[in-house]
This record gives sequence, C-alpha cells and structure tokens, in this order.
Amino acid sequence: MSIQTEITRLQTARNKLRTKGLELGLSTGTDKLDVIAAGFDAISNCGAVSATVKEGETYTIPKGYHNGSGTVSGVAGGGNYTLQSKTATPTKSQQNITPDSGYYGLSDVTVAAIPDQFQDVSSVTAAAADVLANKVFVDSEGTVTAGTMVNNGAVSKKLDTSTKSYTIPKGYHSGSGTVSLTTETKSATPTKSQQTITPTAGKVLSSVTVAAIPGAYITTDDATAAAGEILEGKTAYVDGVKVEGTMANNGAVGGAMDGLTVVSIVIPAGYTTGGTVTLDSSIEEALAAI
Repeated sequence: MSIQTEITRLQTARNKLRTKGLELGLSTGTDKLDVIAAGFDAISNCGAVSATVKEGETYTIPKGYHNGSGTVSGVAGGGNYTLQSKTATPTKSQQNITPDSGYYGLSDVTVAAIPDQFQDVSSVTAAAADVLANKVFVDSEGTVTAGTMVNNGAVSKKLDTSTKSYTIPKGYHSGSGTVSLTTETKSATPTKSQQTITPTAGKVLSSVTVAAIPGAYITTDDATAAAGEILEGKTAYVDGVKVEGTMANNGAVGGAMDGLTVVSIVIPAGYTTGGTVTLDSSIEEALAAI
C-alpha cells in the first residue's frame, strides 16, 4: 500500500469526523485530527441514564453519550400526595434536602440562620504580618492563614552615654519591657581652669550642682583703675583683665627753700611716701638787716 493511499484514507476518515464533529458541535469544519480527537474525547459517557419524575416536574438529560438503555418514567400520584416539612442548618458542605421514605415530596424546607461560628469575612483586612506567628486566622477569602508577626515579648534596654538610642524591633511587644536611663548627680566647685563634668561609666548625668565661686574670687567688673593709677611693680584686675601698674614710686619727697633764690620745689608725678619742704632763715635775716 502506497503512502499516498494511506494519506487519502486518513483524509477521508478526518473529513467524516469533521462532519460529525460539526454536527455535534464538537469541532469546526477545518479542525485537524488532534483537535477533533480532543473534542470527541471530552464527551462524557453517561451510560444508561434513568430518572423518575413526579407530576409537574422536569428532568434535564445530562450532556454526553447515552447507551440507549436508560429510561425516564413518571410517578402516579392521583393528586393526593403526602408531603414532608423539613429543616436544615447551613454547613460548610452543600446539602441536598430530600423527602424521607414514604413521602411523595417536600411541602417546605426551613433553612436555619447561619450558625454563630460562621462569619462573613469579606471585611477582614488583617494579613499574615498583622497576626502573631503560630496563630491562625481566616482571611477575607475565607482561607485559614498562619500569622508571621514576631513575638518580641518584654523588650528592655538601658541607655547610657555610649548607647544613646535604641531601635525598637518590628513585631509584638508584651508591654512590660522598658527603655531606661541610670542617672546620677554630681557637684563641682568653680576653679581657675575649665572643668568637664562627666558621668560614671554606664550612667547619665541627671544634674550637676555647681557650687558658688569661692570667696577668694570676686567680680572685677566695677573696677576703674588704670595702669597709671597703680604703683609700678604692682598688679591688679580691672574688669577681668590683669593690669600692671606704671605709677612711679618716688618714695620720700622733700627739699628746702631760702625764699630769696629758691622760692619753689617741684614734686614729681607719682607716689610719694611723704616728706618735708622747709624754709630756712635766710629771708628772715635779710629782712632784719633792712
């Protein structure tokens, strides 16, 4: 048998399947064999389908293949039916409520309210990171989800001069942890040199008491003396500045006048310890001789 003969045979079979598939709505008139085969493979094998219907009811024959031995029959009731009333409580699984044996049908079914343990979760906004690890919750899609939030328990930390800040870790805190400082107080007395008051290791200063300036130190901001008003070789503080004196120390200043040729004595500028200026008898004798 030639290859062309085989191809022709396959094409003839394909065309028959195309025609039947188009008739059954399983394929189009141009589909290839694999597409047509998939369409036929999707046909459900319903076998022998049988059903019993009551007066006024209809039965929908399922889509698929039927072997021809199934039957649909009616139930005689004569209009005098015994009906049953039933109740049902909603569950997580679908329920089919049917009459018990001896009843022709159901007169009514009372569906109870959804039990309290079932809730409308569509408004849930929590995500896994919002719920403690090892705890579970139901998300807005109704899916049981495990939380991932870290449980840090009681987080505590002491701050000092070397550890000045603390980053609080992400997650849950029990509320009993603390961030604290160990404080201390110190005191200092002013000196001529600058002082830096530091806390003891592991502690933070809460206060430093600075004592009053010692009695040996006074304010000099109201002093008015200048260098020329302070004895040479002496110093003084004027408005916080040390001033060296320039005033001459003349010691004991004195002299004698005769009233005739010497009529005055010049006292030099500066400090004097005192002294005597005298007038001798020359002028008295000159006057007496007149």
